[in-house]
This record gives sequence, structure tokens and C-alpha cells, in this order.
Amino acid sequence: MSKKLLAILTPVVLMLTTATVYAGPKHTLYNPNPEPLTIVNTISEVDGQVGGFVDSNGNINGDMYNPDNVTILYPISGNVFATVTNMKSGETLGTVNQEGTVSATVTFPTTFFGLMGDWSVLPATMPWTMQNDFQMNVGGSTFRLEEALTGRAFPHLGPVENPMVTGTMALRMAGCAGIREVSGEGNYAGKVGTLCMNGTFTFGEGFVGKGVSNCTIAVHDPLIMQ
Repeated sequence: MSKKLLAILTPVVLMLTTATVYAGPKHTLYNPNPEPLTIVNTISEVDGQVGGFVDSNGNINGDMYNPDNVTILYPISGNVFATVTNMKSGETLGTVNQEGTVSATVTFPTTFFGLMGDWSVLPATMPWTMQNDFQMNVGGSTFRLEEALTGRAFPHLGPVENPMVTGTMALRMAGCAGIREVSGEGNYAGKVGTLCMNGTFTFGEGFVGKGVSNCTIAVHDPLIMQ
């Protein structure tokens, strides 16, 4: 290599090296979670409809007009997708790959029928639950709930979408529960942890619904304490 060419390249190399060192900390992967904890972020798309009712005596029936009904049984099912996240902001950009499926029975108080009318007369928050028939398949593993998932809907926050533009009113909903992997297979075989759902649900004619849940699963290998 000629001395002239070396003289030209040296400051360029130094500049690139300095820039790499300077920019390095900004792009260093940092995860403050304990090492055994695995975090999985997904988006679920589900469809649902009324599957029955429970009256004040605990009896299940299919009569929508029974005045003694206190609970709506609402089966849902759909697909689970892996998320793509903006590295700078942490915002979810969307999905690319389908990772699995999800199904469950949601129980709503019959006051949820009020969502078909004026939201301003509804309670600020409304409780709901997801029962133990919940099943989510992710990465070849099957998760079940350790107990019924408890959640709340937030009509006082107003619809996410502008109903004057979209013709729909997406309700904010959230809920969490403990989970356990039960198949012994896939990426998360035998792990335990928690699942939190944070998303929207839109009810249409006949109370047929469509939901989108941004779901975080945080799991670890169970440790038996002596």
C-alpha cells in the first residue's frame, strides 16, 4: 500500500472506529429482567358471540330475554401472532408470523349489553372474567390458566375509534392471570408465569364481537422450594 493511500485511509478508519465506540452504548442490548425470565409479546385476533347465560340461581340457559340472567357466556377463539417492535420507541408496529391459537370462554355481567347503547350511563369500569377452559398455543407450547383470569373494561375512557368515521366503538379491556405450560412441548415446555392482556373489543349486531389483545407472557422454569 502506498504511503499516499495510507495517509488518506488512516483518518477515515479512525473516524469510523470512534463513531462505532461512541454509538455503541445506544445499540447495546439491555435486559434488566432476571435471566431465567422469558418474555413473549404477541397480538391475538379473536371472534366471539353469545353462547348462553347464567341466571341468579347459577343455572345455564339459552334464553336472552330471561329477566333472571346475570351473566353472559361468551366463547372466543382466534389466532396468535408474533409482534414487531420499534427498537427506538418500544412501540408495537404490527405482526409478521402466526405463532399459534387461543380459545376461551369469557363471562360478562349482563350490564355489558349496555355497550350497545349510551356508554355515558355505564359504570366507569366493568368487571369480566376468562374461565379455566382458556387455552393458548404459542411456539408449540400450550398454556392454561392457573385460575380464572380477572379483567376490567373501561367504557369511561371512551371508544378507541371515532364511531362517526368507522361506525364501530372499540372498548378498552385488560386482565391478568397466572399460567402454566401443560403439554411439555415446544419452546416453553413446563414453564410457569403470568399472562396479561391489554387490548380492545368491539361488539356489533347480535352482540357478535371481535377482539384484539396485545398480550405479554412472562414465564420461568418452576423452582421447588425445600
